[in-house]
Amino acid sequence: MTIKDKYLRVLSCLVILVLGISLVPVASASSTIPSIPNSFEGKLITNGADVPAGTIISAYIDSELAGSNTIDEAGKYRLLVSGTEEDNGKEIVFKLGFVESEPVSVTYQQGAYPVELDLTFEGEFVSPIIESCSASPVYILNDGKDYSTIRAKISDETSGVMSVTIDLTPIGGEVVSLTPESGGIYTCDVSSTLAGEFKLALTATDYFGNKVTDGDSISITVVSENEITTMFGGADKIFSAEEIKNIVNNNEISSRLKYAILAIYFADGWDRI
Repeated sequence: MTIKDKYLRVLSCLVILVLGISLVPVASASSTIPSIPNSFEGKLITNGADVPAGTIISAYIDSELAGSNTIDEAGKYRLLVSGTEEDNGKEIVFKLGFVESEPVSVTYQQGAYPVELDLTFEGEFVSPIIESCSASPVYILNDGKDYSTIRAKISDETSGVMSVTIDLTPIGGEVVSLTPESGGIYTCDVSSTLAGEFKLALTATDYFGNKVTDGDSISITVVSENEITTMFGGADKIFSAEEIKNIVNNNEISSRLKYAILAIYFADGWDRI
């Protein structure tokens, strides 16, 4: 290979390298820069006392939720507030439940340093108390007609209970309100065509917006007809007279489901009576 050939080869490689570099996309100055939340922390006081742990503090920009956090230590908070470049200079409103803090002059600034800010609220910020909540019966048929009654006892001696709801999305429904009755009792009937074991979350809210949720106490089992013998028929999946007696006396099983079980039991003839 002559010196000329070597020179041409090196030159070709340089040209290819330059062309390759030119084809690599370069981030433009106008590319969107990820938003860094504004950070706030400080004291949290209501009526001269510390706001209790477990209370939720929220921040809003243009009435839209921009951040929320649960207070871990009474009287202290830390909150990240998210926004966009378009939110620069807009007022941030802090709330405990439905109640706004005493006026503070705070605006969103993208990329701002953390801010120490004490907040004061006028109101009552103790959550309602769920004294009890349950479903009865526990076992229902998945025909959409059978139902279980949800019953809860809720108290709030300060501001009063505004609403009690239950989340029925696990069984194909939506969040619905319970009907208030005397003595702080709230009830509603639930049914489903979806079979399975489900936990339903119950939430109580008072007039200051304080909330409490119980996601563990309410359980129902929705049974399809082809699962009846597997669930209630024992290891042999055949009902004995003793098993039928126990089922009939079991208040956790709905009447409609009991009739379905009895229909299977007597399918071989009414001489079993």
